[in-house]
This record gives sequence, structure tokens and C-alpha cells, in this order.
Amino acid sequence: MVVWDIDQIITKVRNITGTPSSSQLTDEEISDYVNTYYTFTMPFELKEQRNLSPINFLLRPNQATISLAGAFLTDQPMAYADGFPLIFYQDRDIFFQDWPQQYTSNPLGTGDGIIDDFAGTTQNFPIIPGTYMATDGTQLVFDAEEAPGILFQVILGVNTAVGTIDYVTGVFAFEFNNAPAVGVTVYDKYQPYQPARPQGVLWFNNKFTFRPIPDQVYAITMQGYIDQIQLDETAGDSPLQTEWGILIAYGASAEIFADRGDIQAYQNIYPIMKRYENVALGRTVQQYEASQSVPRF
Repeated sequence: MVVWDIDQIITKVRNITGTPSSSQLTDEEISDYVNTYYTFTMPFELKEQRNLSPINFLLRPNQATISLAGAFLTDQPMAYADGFPLIFYQDRDIFFQDWPQQYTSNPLGTGDGIIDDFAGTTQNFPIIPGTYMATDGTQLVFDAEEAPGILFQVILGVNTAVGTIDYVTGVFAFEFNNAPAVGVTVYDKYQPYQPARPQGVLWFNNKFTFRPIPDQVYAITMQGYIDQIQLDETAGDSPLQTEWGILIAYGASAEIFADRGDIQAYQNIYPIMKRYENVALGRTVQQYEASQSVPRF
């Protein structure tokens, strides 16, 4: 059985187009044709059933978000947490209207011009990642969702790690670049939450966000369309479904013939390409029909 990774697809394109030498067509050029067909032309040709796929993952306790590689779209916004339906959002404003972000603020101490480090436990916890900050009114320490648990301060224009925070226990420790001035109040600000079974999920910017934030492990199930991301030759990537490899090879070859103006060669391989396209379309329809049952856990 042929394993259709990017290298095998490139080899097949060379065979179809009669270009065995990289002096005629480089691997990089063929890879561009392959990815153009794979990410743009093929999804259009396979219509809406192309990548309707079940999306299944486990959401851990206190995990507010999870990222998904590639674009995700759905016209069937049904999502489930342990079999319980979730309200599915694709509008960030509406999501946070329904699940408002409420901050709390508490004093940490008073500056004396000498002490620059602060440590303790927030008055409320757990805390939503990406919402913690502490300030003396001049300096700002903050966390970043992409680097959970690390506290930063911008020093000389660079985000510099200056401390840590535990989102579950609220324990923090950080050091300002300069000691807060005498008499200045140092305070923190953050969003605490009450963990519970998720009831809503937002898909925005290639990321799922859940509210409430989970209190235990939940099995999340939904289905939607995942757009293909480009195949990386250096990583030996394979298409989302490996059997698409032969179709991609013929599709990329057709594009090459079209660019060459070789109409006869294009017409010769077009029926073969359409045959593999019909095979791929038939398979995605079968997968779609098999995926329609509602999950139960």
C-alpha cells in the first residue's frame, strides 16, 4: 500500500508530468502546485462534504481553552460535553455578553522605595489564564495565555519574565524592575471563576474557549469542517486522508500542464483526475453519513 506523504506525491507528479529532473521543475515548485491544489482547488471540487469530521478531545479540569490546527467551520453547531449539549458560539462579542468577564482587584501592599518583590496568594482563585496583572500605577506585571504561569514585565521594550503564578491555587511571586515609590499602593487584578460543567463553547481565532471552565475531565465531541493546512516537505507531511494522495498528484499535474499551455496533456489526465475525485467524494459522503449519530458517554 502506498503511503501518500508529500515526498510520494511529488514523485508521482514527476512521473505524470514527465519531469524527472529538478532542473526542469524543482521539488519546491512542485510542492507549491501540490499545496495550491490541496488547500484551494480540491476543497472546492469536493464541495461541502470534503472534510466534515468528528472533533473529539478531552478537556481537563481548569482548562479554559484548547487550540485546533487549521480552520474549523460548522453549519451544524452541535457540541457536547459528556453527552450534554453545549451552546456553540462563533461570535466573540455575543459569547462574552452571555459569559461576562468580571475582574476583581485587591491591594498587595504599600511601596517603601526599597522592596521590589511581592509574593502571596490571591484572595480569590482559581484564576482564568491570561487575566492576571499587578501594578504600582507605573509598572505593570502581567501573564500571557500563550505562556501560562509566567509573569512578565516590559523592560527596555522586551517582555521579561519576572515571576510566576499558579492559576489553581492563586499562589504568586514576582519582582518589579524598580521598587515601588514610598506610599504607593501595589494591587493586583484578575478574573476568578467557579469551575463547573461547561455549557458554552466559543470558536474564535483557531481556538475553543469554554464557559464555565471545567471542574473535572469532560469528553468534548462536535463535528465540523477542518480546512487543510499546507503540506510541509521537510516534515514529511501527509494529507488529512492519505488516500487523497493520488488525487492531489493528478490535480497538481493538471495545474502544471495548464500553466505550460499543454492542452493535450491536460485533456489526457483530466478524466483520471475526475475519477479519483469521485472516489474521494464518495468516501467523504460515506463518512458524513456515518457521523450523524449523536454521541453518548
